[in-house]
Amino acid sequence: MLPTLLLWLGQINILLALFNLVPGFPLDGGRILRAVLWGITGNLRRATGWATGAGQLFAWFLIGSGLAMMLGFRIPVFGTGFIGGLWIAFIGWFLNNAALLSYQQLVVRESLEDVPVAALMQTRFTDVPPDLSVDRLVEDLILHSEQRGFPVLSGERLAGMVCMEDVRKLERSMWPFKRVGDIMTPARSLICIGPQEPAYRALALLGDGRINQMPVVENGRVRGLIRREDILKWLSLRGKFDSRDRIAYGEGR
Repeated sequence: MLPTLLLWLGQINILLALFNLVPGFPLDGGRILRAVLWGITGNLRRATGWATGAGQLFAWFLIGSGLAMMLGFRIPVFGTGFIGGLWIAFIGWFLNNAALLSYQQLVVRESLEDVPVAALMQTRFTDVPPDLSVDRLVEDLILHSEQRGFPVLSGERLAGMVCMEDVRKLERSMWPFKRVGDIMTPARSLICIGPQEPAYRALALLGDGRINQMPVVENGRVRGLIRREDILKWLSLRGKFDSRDRIAYGEGR
């Protein structure tokens, strides 16, 4: 029993290794191809674009093979069958998306790595004190402002952030009796960034935290707010993004 299992697992691992060596980005074989092309051209973006194209070509081959298998055709190596074909097509679809996303990430990183957060952050923002009542926060600010999050300041230092999601967690009847300091996210739990850090890091932090904005803090003081939509707008104005890219990076959530 054990030798049979090890033989079966060995064959599976060999097939996976061979699949991963296909010269299409972002597979390992594609990364090797990109390294070779980068060495020849000296241009990382061009090399990545060509390796991505190879990855997409292989992905569409898998999608086509999967569809043919689902229709009853026998494909060498893959065989035939609806379920098997469905899996092959799904793997091709996933690989195509991964190739596109990897190239987009490179373009974004190159475009933003020399752009400081200070160049894109919002410097005109409204802050609130921790003792402000929640009903006043809603009626005076949230309902009359496009700002999504409000820094909570204790003196001149950041105490936390409050946003509409924090208000939603509180029953409407409790708004007059609760203060911003009761519902805010405290500063120690916030994702923050410095004004001189690259904008690409800000976009990555916003994505990892699944948030739309975060405070830009220097020496404990809020210098501005950096928003996902402002970064994507900057990229769009320079022709780096189209509407699909803006959706893929989560604008509007």
